[in-house]
This record gives sequence, structure tokens and C-alpha cells, in this order.
Amino acid sequence: MSKLTHHHLTVEEVNDQHGPAIMLAQQEDGYDEPNTVLVHPWQLRAVCEHFGIVARDQQAAKTIATLQRRMAGLRDRIAALHDWMQQFSDHRHADLSHELTSIGALSELAREWCADFDGEQGATAVESNSTATECTSAPAAQASLL
Repeated sequence: MSKLTHHHLTVEEVNDQHGPAIMLAQQEDGYDEPNTVLVHPWQLRAVCEHFGIVARDQQAAKTIATLQRRMAGLRDRIAALHDWMQQFSDHRHADLSHELTSIGALSELAREWCADFDGEQGATAVESNSTATECTSAPAAQASLL
């Protein structure tokens, strides 16, 4: 059986006469015996769903995972486009300051919105998708964006 201790709360998986259960015990200061509550795993799940700690159903969890994957893919594409604009665009001969500023802002927003998905905490996505940095010419870099 598994057991978790967090500060003064101890959570333990147990089996009682009704089947599997989760025992929550919290030691209060000044008392010898802890306060204990025994709940069925489905009761604990219902409480977590009610307070928004976990998704209410499998379809919601699947939808969230799909949206996270799509947002991470969009973040990677924006980061690659930002990298390409900085390295291969003709901003030295044409005034592309507005475009570079806009793509830089989009890149920052995408990283921020996806920061909690994979624990990168703002690291650039181009590091994991380095196709744009490996290209040696503008047409090759542009093709990698498609």
C-alpha cells in the first residue's frame, strides 16, 4: 500500500471491509491521536473534480491534452519563424522593425502561455527544434518552416 506525508497530513491507501479506501489522518498540535477520515477513492475523486483539481471526465482531459499539444506546436513554429526572421530576413536592407517586434512579442507570448506544459519555464522552443538554426541559406530555412 502506498503512503504520502505532507506536513501534518498523512494519506494512506488501505483496504477495509467495504474494499479499497483512502485514509486521511492529520495530527493536531496538543492531541495524542490524529483526526482520521476514511473515504472511498471515488469520493476523493468527486471532491477533487468539484473543486477543479482534476478534470471532470476523460473527454475533458483528452481535450486539454490536445490543446496543450497544439499550443506547444504553435509555440515551436512561432519560435522558428522568429529565429528565421532574425537570421535570414533582409532586415538590414528593408525596414522590418515592426515585423521583428511583432514576431518577438508573439514568441514571448507563446513561451509564456506554454510554460506550464513541459516545465521549460520560458526556455526557447527552438532549442528542441533546431531545424531553423541548421539551415545555411534563406530558401532552406524558409522550407523548414513549412
